[in-house]
Amino acid sequence: MPQENYSVKRIELVAYSRPHAERLTSMADEQSTRGEVNYYLKVTIGTQDREITGAVEGLVGQRPGKPMTSRYWEYLETVATRLMGSQLDAEALANGRLGPQVKAWVEPTAELIDDARPLDLRQWAKIQRAVSSIHKALKQLFIDFARRMKGEARGAPPAASEDEALVEALFTRAEQVLYLPEGEPPTYTYQPRLQGVLQAPSPPLHPNAFDDTPLMLPLGTMDAKSHLMERECLRQGFNVLRTGKGVFTADKAGQRFYFKLSRSPLVSVDAIALCTHKEATREFLAPLGFPVPRGRMFPSGGYDNATRYANLIGYPVVVKPATGVRGIGVVPNIRSDEELRSAFHVLETSKLGHDDFIVEKHIFGEDYRIMVIGGKVRAATLRAPASVTGDGKHTVAELILIKNRYRQKIPHLKSRPIVYTESTQYQLDKLGYTLHSVPPLGERVNLSGSCNLSQGGDSVNVHHEMHPSIIKLAEDAVKAVPGLDYCGIDFLIEDHRKPVGETDIGICELNAHAAIGTACYPMFGDAVNVPRQAIEEILHNHDMPLAPLDDDRITVKVRVRGKVTGVGFRKWVARHARKGGLNGYVKNRDRRTVEAVLQGSLVAISSLTTACIRGPSEALPTSVRVMHVNESLHDGFTLIR
Repeated sequence: MPQENYSVKRIELVAYSRPHAERLTSMADEQSTRGEVNYYLKVTIGTQDREITGAVEGLVGQRPGKPMTSRYWEYLETVATRLMGSQLDAEALANGRLGPQVKAWVEPTAELIDDARPLDLRQWAKIQRAVSSIHKALKQLFIDFARRMKGEARGAPPAASEDEALVEALFTRAEQVLYLPEGEPPTYTYQPRLQGVLQAPSPPLHPNAFDDTPLMLPLGTMDAKSHLMERECLRQGFNVLRTGKGVFTADKAGQRFYFKLSRSPLVSVDAIALCTHKEATREFLAPLGFPVPRGRMFPSGGYDNATRYANLIGYPVVVKPATGVRGIGVVPNIRSDEELRSAFHVLETSKLGHDDFIVEKHIFGEDYRIMVIGGKVRAATLRAPASVTGDGKHTVAELILIKNRYRQKIPHLKSRPIVYTESTQYQLDKLGYTLHSVPPLGERVNLSGSCNLSQGGDSVNVHHEMHPSIIKLAEDAVKAVPGLDYCGIDFLIEDHRKPVGETDIGICELNAHAAIGTACYPMFGDAVNVPRQAIEEILHNHDMPLAPLDDDRITVKVRVRGKVTGVGFRKWVARHARKGGLNGYVKNRDRRTVEAVLQGSLVAISSLTTACIRGPSEALPTSVRVMHVNESLHDGFTLIR
């Protein structure tokens, strides 16, 4: 335990809107940085002979085009001034007992609101809300300092360089970062290797931007599967009763259908049971002659047997959880025992690290999700691993943030940014890169071993150029499973433009509740409304006519029950309704029910009705009933008290 007391020796304010290497100021009072976007505070503590550096991330910030006001800066200046030179008791620091001192650093001063104008007072209210979060952030920073001191005292190996450690910490939570460096929009060019020979590249595709994105803001990070199904049910005139974030029923003309996420009457329970387990899927398809990779399942921790099996079938191999989702713990293209040991470590440290796992032969090619509904292929999406393409100017870290900026414009990818994880470090290590490396112009840098979009992967619509023989193979594989009228079948294919037999191809899994937003909102290429086709197939199977409503002129009555009064629910509904351009009203129907009438676009209405099962932070809704009604057009949106 250190005996000499510490002091805060340096403070640096680093702006996200500049390259990481460019330090804007050594103190927080520089006028030149006031127009920037967002910042983190870099703090160095030390004694005469040693120093430790850490950072408080995302202190206070504004969106692009809305620079910080002077009130924010005055607050940051106050915190920085109090921090600079502060004396820290070594024993208290080592034991993480700096609570009162941290609170004193961030306590607001009366001078900040003296003679304040009304606008400044509103800004000050925002600053007051920031006080508690900055207090927590600083407290965590000094807890981290204490842990590092204890680790060094026990003889732990030295950490990575301070600057690199800061950047890595920043990107661990990249979804919270507003740092948006300037750069060209990312593009995608399809250029596969067929039997090791590089093929001609396709024309570059530019990223999409969907008008639905701002209208779907009420959903936040909620899974879009259930919402998209509800949207299409409302479009066909169904009334909806939602009882959970992913569960609802739809009824019309005496017919009632049940939905859970993207599960629907198109899929039987038996089909779901077979598709859920990757090993069971392979054992079912292989005897029928479908191309599946050779592999075997092993119990958690059975790494010795798995290594022997990998040598038996020959490298390269893939390691993945037996019941995995979203690409968690998947490591492909493993070429040696050493790489296999590293892959086991990646698997073991993932959320599914204690489950059974599979080792199977690696199939060369890209990853594809082909959607089959009613026995026909309706969409085909290439899913490329998270990657960035070098421009010779920006670091890997900056290229990640540039790409995440464009993912924010796509509803299905908005909550799925590229994040810095141990898997990312594994991929960079293979290339000899760090987050500070500047890749040359045109070089594609893979950041993940998984093609899953939840891990930052790209989605590219390729249905229009997929070879007919591959489409038939997908349709036949899904038809082989009884009760599977809706399926996302995952392929690995060397070149989707070539016929089966001329390209390496393999079926990875059948997904009975595939993410339908993948085809609806691809990052590159045309969109395909898969949920609309699924609902139309359900109506066809039950001899019900298609009766779509006008997407821009929908009127519904919404009743939300539960703990929804006295918790700001009406204000929450009114705020999102106005942002979505909706007309109507919201009121308290009784002590446990809020009622609203919503008029406007289908996307804005369905996004809000789905989000009502969650509501504001203090609410606990138990059900949301949505009913189509006929009402004259309201003028604006009214909150009835």
